[in-house]
Amino acid sequence: MRPEQMTVVLTGACGGIGQVLARQLAASGANLYLCGTNAAALAGLQQELRAQVGADQFIEAQAVDLTDDQEVDRWLQSFDQARRPVNVLVNNAGICKFEMFENLSDRDIELMMNLNSVVPMKLTRKLLPGLKQQPEARVVNIASTFGAIGFPGYAVYSASKYAIRGFSQALRRELSDTGIRVGCILPRATRTAINTDRVVEMNRKLKVAMDPPEKVAAAVVRFVASSRGELALGWPEKLLVRLNSVFPALVGNAISKKLPVIKQYAA
Repeated sequence: MRPEQMTVVLTGACGGIGQVLARQLAASGANLYLCGTNAAALAGLQQELRAQVGADQFIEAQAVDLTDDQEVDRWLQSFDQARRPVNVLVNNAGICKFEMFENLSDRDIELMMNLNSVVPMKLTRKLLPGLKQQPEARVVNIASTFGAIGFPGYAVYSASKYAIRGFSQALRRELSDTGIRVGCILPRATRTAINTDRVVEMNRKLKVAMDPPEKVAAAVVRFVASSRGELALGWPEKLLVRLNSVFPALVGNAISKKLPVIKQYAA
């Protein structure tokens, strides 16, 4: 599907990968329904994008609490499906807390699991009837390499991203007899606010590369336009994802050697 044929619902558009992704999708010709939690940032982004696109291109942005079902329903009901039918959903919104598992609160666990995995599942289900009516449609879930490689300090985050990765695979197979193609993309560490200074310093010490959000967003745009089922980004992360599925002990032993450094920065 070419970007100019897309009407995209994009969550988490306030910052990080999402904001850059919104800019790149708009520049490529896509119509956009954007949401996030920061109303001022969204209003500024909407104004910026509308000033850059043609009069026939549709850009709408609204602050939405995706954990509030009634608020989500009101947002979806505001869509002009008759004039701009949605044919692409990009589930990008998410949160991460780098902390050893025993130090996380129950609330931390609930928030990460809910926003990173339950919310995109529910949003996908709500949009599925309309997507099925389109001759071609795409659902893309933005996961993480930690959705394929469990990593210390990210136990719950990994669990939430494993969940969305498994959901993507199962739904892709469930919808294989429709015009909807479901994909899951697994970025590696990215230079956004979701990674604190502690994480950046730890990654530097462990020699873990971090991608600029522009690079990740460009890869997401290409992935959305394709019909691919899954894509891991970065090297050696691509290799490690494959190795971990076949030789998990090998990858686990390598990560365990880094545990003292990880504990130092997670403390």
